[in-house]
Amino acid sequence: MAKKMLNTIILDDNAAFREFLRGLLSKFDFISIIAEADSAEKALVEVEKETPDLMIADIRLPGMGGIEMAGVLKERFPGIRVILITLHDDDRYRVEAHRLGFSYIPKSSLIEDLPLMLEKLVEKNLLSKPN
Repeated sequence: MAKKMLNTIILDDNAAFREFLRGLLSKFDFISIIAEADSAEKALVEVEKETPDLMIADIRLPGMGGIEMAGVLKERFPGIRVILITLHDDDRYRVEAHRLGFSYIPKSSLIEDLPLMLEKLVEKNLLSKPN
């Protein structure tokens, strides 16, 4: 099966981190970054413009947090997969992310864990389209 292009939105309030993440994701030929946002509110506007397949979102943001935003996405756009990331590796965040049915990665292990998570999604054919 061919890999489907995965339209992705990056959400983080730190511009340097968004640039780092953009570079990390550029290594995957099936990732297309369609938008970036520095707040959950702006990310939701971007989702309204062009619904992504995946959002990679920081948990701690000014205004609406990433977990709250993920809950809104799950309710309004249930087909969007979300990977929640945070600088603060806290079991409460992990539990809440999993309760919503989304993935969770501490930023300290993002370089190792994000590629593995994306590959697992591909292996499960969640990112594949029929021949």
